Amino acid sequence: MGRLTDHDFEVVCRDLFGEILGVPLELFPRGRDRGIDLRHMAADGTTTVVQCKHWPRATQATLTKRLIKDELPKVVALKPDRYLIATSVGLTVDGKAGIREAFAPYVHTTGDLYGLEEIVAELRSRPELVRRHFRLWLSGTAVLQTVLNQEKYVRSSWLRKRIPRAADTFVPHEGFDRAKAILDDQRVCVINGIPGVGKTTVALMLAAWLLGNGYEVHEISKDAEEITALWREGTLQLFLYDDFLGQTTLESQLNKNEDARLIDIIREIQEAPDKALVMTTRDYILEHARQKHERIGAPDVSDATSVVHLTDLSLGVRGQILYNHVHYAQVPAERKWPFADPVVWRPIVEHRNFSPRLIEETLRLAARREQDVAAAVLKNLDDPRRIWERIVENDLTDEAVHLLEVLFTLRTATLDTLNESWTRYRKERGLEADARTFRRALQVLDGTMVAVDQYGVSFHNPSIADYLRFHLDAGRAPMAALLGSLVDPGQIRSLVDASRMADGAGILAQLKSEDERTAAAVVETAHFVEWSSSPGDESEASHLQWVLETAELMDSALLAAYVVKELELGPWHDEHVEHLASLMDAMDGSRLIAQRSVERFAGEVVDGIRRDLAEHVEAGDWWEAIRLHEALGQIPGGLLSGSELEALVECALDGLRQVVGGDDSFFDAEPPTTLLRFLLDQGYDGSAGDEHAENFAAVKGLVDRFARFPDVPYFVPREETAAPGPYSDEMRDREVIAELMKRLRDPDVTSEV
Repeated sequence: MGRLTDHDFEVVCRDLFGEILGVPLELFPRGRDRGIDLRHMAADGTTTVVQCKHWPRATQATLTKRLIKDELPKVVALKPDRYLIATSVGLTVDGKAGIREAFAPYVHTTGDLYGLEEIVAELRSRPELVRRHFRLWLSGTAVLQTVLNQEKYVRSSWLRKRIPRAADTFVPHEGFDRAKAILDDQRVCVINGIPGVGKTTVALMLAAWLLGNGYEVHEISKDAEEITALWREGTLQLFLYDDFLGQTTLESQLNKNEDARLIDIIREIQEAPDKALVMTTRDYILEHARQKHERIGAPDVSDATSVVHLTDLSLGVRGQILYNHVHYAQVPAERKWPFADPVVWRPIVEHRNFSPRLIEETLRLAARREQDVAAAVLKNLDDPRRIWERIVENDLTDEAVHLLEVLFTLRTATLDTLNESWTRYRKERGLEADARTFRRALQVLDGTMVAVDQYGVSFHNPSIADYLRFHLDAGRAPMAALLGSLVDPGQIRSLVDASRMADGAGILAQLKSEDERTAAAVVETAHFVEWSSSPGDESEASHLQWVLETAELMDSALLAAYVVKELELGPWHDEHVEHLASLMDAMDGSRLIAQRSVERFAGEVVDGIRRDLAEHVEAGDWWEAIRLHEALGQIPGGLLSGSELEALVECALDGLRQVVGGDDSFFDAEPPTTLLRFLLDQGYDGSAGDEHAENFAAVKGLVDRFARFPDVPYFVPREETAAPGPYSDEMRDREVIAELMKRLRDPDVTSEV
């Protein structure tokens, strides 16, 4: 019972006393003035209240004193027909008699007072109820004694340390439920997912589950043959094989023919009533192994695979994780109280850097160094430098730090690209750069600071990239060597982007100090630009604009000269007009581009757009022609006149007929609105009574009709646009978290840890 939180205790009591009393019980959020934890109101109006007090280390005298002082006045005010007390404090016969006398007539008999022994007895007679509450089951004395004291059941010191520690803060979630269901059904479970999502924690909790059912737990650390050596007929045994395929695809955890042996063992365990096997692996490694070892793709493995998703950590789960970590943190009770304030806990559970690992680390550091623990946690989440600086600057090997520095420029990369860039970086620094050293560096970081999956390598948490930006800004990595390591156009862009940020002045100064190498790297990115029909993709014009903006940032005459040279090459006939207009705007405001170059380029762009516009007019494409006309209006001297404008107006008038004759079931109001606006700008309003007047009025009617419903597309069924209900799951989660965190202010809760 002692390892349950007070919220866990109340939820268990709700189900337990619901069975004891034979009636459903409502669970109420705690309030200082209500005096109700659980309640049942019968049809005849009679009321039964169950008060829950989870103070596992309190004395009977303390409990009695607090009940009489705090709860008795509330009971007198409520006047329930029956009042029961459930507590994790042991109650003697005399102690019960004293409480019964104080609370008469609401407590009918001492049988309505349930101390620790009575609750445990009731739970023992209801094993299925205990199984429904995993943390309750996990908190059983037998389980803890098995894990902590009986070495014959756990043959690994690592497991003896990790299981109790993980149990304190573990919150069951859908990923755990899926894995447990597979293990119950098949006796074998392969837990799969990205690094850091909680695969090992789920495996440890499954191990704890089977420990409580009499299983020995054996950690497998080498290969499947260990299972054969440990196998004892007639003995309940669980084999826990963490990272059974290795931690990266660079290593081969499966020895010769081990894939076949592993499949044989899986089949043996599935047929053995006294054996179980739990294995964990990263999703990309499992996929890689399936490609390399055909047997790993067999149904024996695929049917036993359960994936733990990041989305399994819902808002409610995150709130409970935070509460558990704070509840069990080794800090004075008064330093936990601030977490009860929504202003403190809400930014934490919603934070983009939230992860159980990060919360645990920040609390651990804060407990040692900070007086205001809540403020320290928020500060660490907002600025994780305090966490990562110690690791990067003091704990990691040089080759691992160099890998992080290179990955900062890549953000995400294939193993081959990362290896190539890291090798160049190390050689630029005159250091060893062989495959073994790279593999060792990656293994040090994988699962803690970087995540490796089938798509490549990336930072495990966004906060790590934030810290690496500070690391580079402080000049802790030689910029010349980084510039010499570039193998991907995105790397120099990452460095330039970092230098633009408010805390990137140091990076900018370093790039400027390496002006020639920086300019060369920026220019080199032009080779990777490919034409695309989508304006959302990069083009030569948008790329030149980026180069010009980089030149302005760095005050680089080299880059400005490159831009001018490229502008002179032309032609710009096939470029996206939006990109050309944006480039023109950037040039017009640049202090590095001479005005004559701006005017020359503007003339070329105007000529090209006019040619495109004439082609669209000839083809009757009024929508694209008007769009080009609007782009010309943004360039000095670009507006049409004379016969060119007349031809465009005629094309637009014909467009009225096209709109009226078209299918309006998927009507888009923007093109006809643009059409009407253009015609009105040219002085045509349909009042002349000519052949186009009727079509003008019809199009205007369509536009007016849909303008009344600008945010609701015509073709969307009404029921799909209905407003959501008054409460969503997230809203309910927030309410539960709020009530849970409030309990950190209760001295009887925080002092009992």
